[in-house]
Amino acid sequence: MLRYRSFEEIVDHPGLRIVLVKGVPSPWGQAAKAIFEIKGLDYVAAPWLGGEPNENIVAWSGATSAPIVAWAKERPVNRWIDILYLAERIAPAPNLIPTDAMQRAVMIGLSHEICGEMGIGWNRRLQLFAPAFASGSPSAGVSRMGSKYGYNEVDVKAAGERTAASLNALANQLKSQCGRGVKYFVGDALSALDIYWTAFANLLDPLPKEQNPMPESLRRGFTATDPVVKAALDPLLLEHRSRIFREHFRDPMEL
Repeated sequence: MLRYRSFEEIVDHPGLRIVLVKGVPSPWGQAAKAIFEIKGLDYVAAPWLGGEPNENIVAWSGATSAPIVAWAKERPVNRWIDILYLAERIAPAPNLIPTDAMQRAVMIGLSHEICGEMGIGWNRRLQLFAPAFASGSPSAGVSRMGSKYGYNEVDVKAAGERTAASLNALANQLKSQCGRGVKYFVGDALSALDIYWTAFANLLDPLPKEQNPMPESLRRGFTATDPVVKAALDPLLLEHRSRIFREHFRDPMEL
């Protein structure tokens, strides 16, 4: 069961610790947490307060957004791929990165389409910021995040098409796998790509409140309304998300 401790309690903890956005199903954090739990890794967690400066955490980590992960006396990391490689190093089994080079390249490439710059998470975040910036008076927190992620009208206009292209690539990969009787995105077993898609699908079609107890005000924003994005959200992708969640995530999600 997730129990938040204060940052001061975890900063010198000798093992694995993570800073998570509290109260929101931030997909980067939910994916990192699921990876740790699948690997049987114990960790302690502290909250990142959305929209707040979180100065003590920033001073410690050098990162201006969560999740942030630290192991023993090593420097904190917060990029999705660095967190994944750290988890693989600490707990090699079950491995979530394929050992086959081609499968690994496909997994990391498609994971970037979900988690990385200009990926699904990035573009959906731009779409989420858009109404606040369009109003002419975004909150300080939204302004800070918009600046961090390079909010601009050109990228906002392109966000729907970019998201749809990423979704199409994922759907094509999954259909290819299903065609050979495999129920995972890559290879013959669960990989981090399955975990990332399951977490990030909540930015498009959130799981029901019984599984994802997010505030209803956020649920409306997280639900994709862009017709280009909705058309690309293949039912097979959502079926896959629901199965992976059921089999590998905590139910309900802990926020």
